[in-house]
Amino acid sequence: MRTYGDACGITRALDLIGERWALPVVRELLLGPRRYSDLREALPGISTNILGSRLKELTEAGVVHRRRLGPPAAATVYELTAWGAQLEPILLQLGRWAAHTPVDLREQAFSVSSFALSLRTTFDADTAGEVELHLWFVIGEEILDARIQRGDFQIQRLPQSSDSPPPSRDRPPRIDSDPKTLAAIIHAGLPPAEAADQGALRVEGSPDVLPAFARCFKLPEPPVEGHP
Repeated sequence: MRTYGDACGITRALDLIGERWALPVVRELLLGPRRYSDLREALPGISTNILGSRLKELTEAGVVHRRRLGPPAAATVYELTAWGAQLEPILLQLGRWAAHTPVDLREQAFSVSSFALSLRTTFDADTAGEVELHLWFVIGEEILDARIQRGDFQIQRLPQSSDSPPPSRDRPPRIDSDPKTLAAIIHAGLPPAEAADQGALRVEGSPDVLPAFARCFKLPEPPVEGHP
């Protein structure tokens, strides 16, 4: 493994997680264990060789753990160790720092995990002080369970199961869409009705739930000077 040969804690951290694609791999594991195929799909710009190398390096460094799931899944997954999970606030702060850099969602990849972490990055607890909302974002085969409870926000990926989902009456409002459309609605002000007319959004439940949810998220203020 390449090293800076520098005793500073910053450079020692970069020795472990500074290789290209290392942090995007960590990002994809922040919401829980993922199979190799899940990571490959979420990171379309990475080659299989590089993904294998990053997983091997992160595992050897103690950032990632590889384990075998028991029946009925019977799959090998990668997950963050307790030490690796401590990278979350660092990655969220990086996201806040870069929030106002140029981005073109039409041309760039944006995974389910990226969308979920963008919500953690931009949640405005003051605005959400009295809000209580529970909804599901259904994105392909993945379900994100999102809850706002009086200034607290939690979002998690529900484990995939072969069991049938609970009946509609037992589910929270369900939002079927894709990460880019959802990001455009919540972070860029795309009207949900416009996304629905384009066939990119379907809401099961009250049509007011998504606008109410979106109001609880706000991009950080840009710096006065040095803003890209």
